[in-house]
Amino acid sequence: MLPATTDDSLLDNLPAADLLRYSRTCRDTYAAVSSYIRRTFRIECVLGRYFSPEEILHFRHLQAATGMIISGSTALQFFDRSFYPDSDLDIYVDHPKRKTIALWLAGIGYEYDPKQGLDTLDAALNHQPWWDEEKFSDSHFLEATPKGYFGAVHVFNFKKSGQKIQLITANLAPMDMILNFHSTCVMNVITHEKAYSLYPRGTFNERRTLLYLPEEPRQASAHAKYAARGWELVPTITDEEFDDPSFAFAHGNRYLGDAKCWTIPILPKLDLPESRIEAHTWALLYDTDLEPQMSFMIFRSPKLQHNYLVVDGVLRKHLRKVFRPNRRKTKEIDADAELHQIVKGYLQSQGL
Repeated sequence: MLPATTDDSLLDNLPAADLLRYSRTCRDTYAAVSSYIRRTFRIECVLGRYFSPEEILHFRHLQAATGMIISGSTALQFFDRSFYPDSDLDIYVDHPKRKTIALWLAGIGYEYDPKQGLDTLDAALNHQPWWDEEKFSDSHFLEATPKGYFGAVHVFNFKKSGQKIQLITANLAPMDMILNFHSTCVMNVITHEKAYSLYPRGTFNERRTLLYLPEEPRQASAHAKYAARGWELVPTITDEEFDDPSFAFAHGNRYLGDAKCWTIPILPKLDLPESRIEAHTWALLYDTDLEPQMSFMIFRSPKLQHNYLVVDGVLRKHLRKVFRPNRRKTKEIDADAELHQIVKGYLQSQGL
């Protein structure tokens, strides 16, 4: 019998959809594709140039503890089975969770690269804009970050042996920033337990990327970079595409991990708490000129560790009621886990 890896030369060249179709042809091909996926879609493939195997394990524990996610070109490379030698590792986290991660990076030898007049890591970590860690006493919804605004509180640059890591801290929520990226091909995220591609059909099967931010000088370099990497830029959609529910960038409500996502488990599975990232919901809408607009509001509560994107008005009303300040609690509960279960239950009731 030939070793499983003899199939790699074939499977390496199959788009995601064709991999799935091929796996369904018979029992042997299903086993071959399953083995290929386990070998190929490994987090070490994209993190190995930044961390040792032991550090990768610790990094995943930090992700579970802080809600930190990987995005940008690193997450794209994971799904695309590609390698960009000039890329950085972009990691996103809620601003209040920044210190644990930054100090760990410094502790394993990464050197803080100063910018914005903050000459030391200590100064950067303790710098607080006026809105930072604002105190609030009740649950409420906030508008999403305006389209085209990055929404970062701070970007910490770290360097080591020619590798660069950017720790990007979010004012409202990391997913708020991801959905405000320049185009859909980079709307992919990796948690400690799963990787999610939000628009996989357009990104990997059609090699097209919907431009979310307009073609203007400050976006030109990003658009040009991904065009050079093989993506067709889609500046606008047609009326026919808008009316097609199977369109890769169809309008409508979404949630992280839904059937339109490509979701891959990160192995080995660790004995860590479940990520709450699948509680995020949003909608891709289009205006009368067929310009795309991500729609959601951001729920925050002093009872929660993280903020959450919520698109549905009925669900927003229910969350506001559940997390009201004067609500009686019969026992101590994990409020983020409770919100996650509420969202999952609501989505199931809607047939999603």
